[in-house]
Amino acid sequence: MKVAYSILQRSIGTSFPNPTVVSLIVESDKEFINSEIKSYGITEKGGRPHAEKIAIENLKFKCNKIYTLYSTLEPCCHKGRENSCVNEISQKPINRVIYSIKDPDRRVNGLGEKILKKNGIEVISGLLEEKISKLYQGYILNRKLKRPKITIKIASSLDGKISIIPKSRSVITNKLSNKVVHLIRSKYDAILIGANTLKIDNPKLNCRIKGLSHLSPIRVVLLTKLDVKENLEIFKNCKKIKTILFSKEGNPAKIESLSKKGVKIFILKKKDYNLKRILEILAKLGISNLLVEGGGKNF
Repeated sequence: MKVAYSILQRSIGTSFPNPTVVSLIVESDKEFINSEIKSYGITEKGGRPHAEKIAIENLKFKCNKIYTLYSTLEPCCHKGRENSCVNEISQKPINRVIYSIKDPDRRVNGLGEKILKKNGIEVISGLLEEKISKLYQGYILNRKLKRPKITIKIASSLDGKISIIPKSRSVITNKLSNKVVHLIRSKYDAILIGANTLKIDNPKLNCRIKGLSHLSPIRVVLLTKLDVKENLEIFKNCKKIKTILFSKEGNPAKIESLSKKGVKIFILKKKDYNLKRILEILAKLGISNLLVEGGGKNF
């Protein structure tokens, strides 16, 4: 499980909209004297295939061995686009399943373990639960409270300033910190800014580290009016990187024009234009980890 945890730390955020799961299969002799990791899987981009299925398919099982499957999250038992992990496990000569945390999704939430036990498989849970739960905090909040985990990124001077000249774009960080920011972006499902940040900074809000650009987060902008210029950087590649706008007002022509570029637009009534409602919508879209990179005032 320590090996799975180590891999999970490096892989978190790569399987949106599903949580990243790491699964290992250990092959042992009958006396458990010699044990060896023979296969592993990480949930693929887009959430399929699941880690357990990948680990199973990458292994040739032997009839005189005992097999233990380790997973950082309880194996799923609901059938979606593919066969459930519980069924995949039950169809193979896997003797034991050891997982870290119970899946907070109400479709699973202990049912996966129950079915495995019913199929004669020994199940142990709770290994490294405290450490691994921290990595799944966003997913847990999404499923239990219908909101993502929120992380605020602030770049400021020692005296608390975010810009040299008010209402203008100023670079107060360096190349190293910029690389760290882009690495952080690659681990988040979405990145959120407000209207002023969009208009003043004209940011790209993508991940610009070689090899990680495909992990650029969904871009979310909070607006009062849909009065943005369509030549801004974030509107240049919306079909490649998903972009979402929230606004209280919007004219049909602007909505149509931006929609053609691939922008998803939510026009909310005044009573619904609040953080709770916006976070609920983002959670429904599968966003579990949200990075906020706004200016002095976002909402």
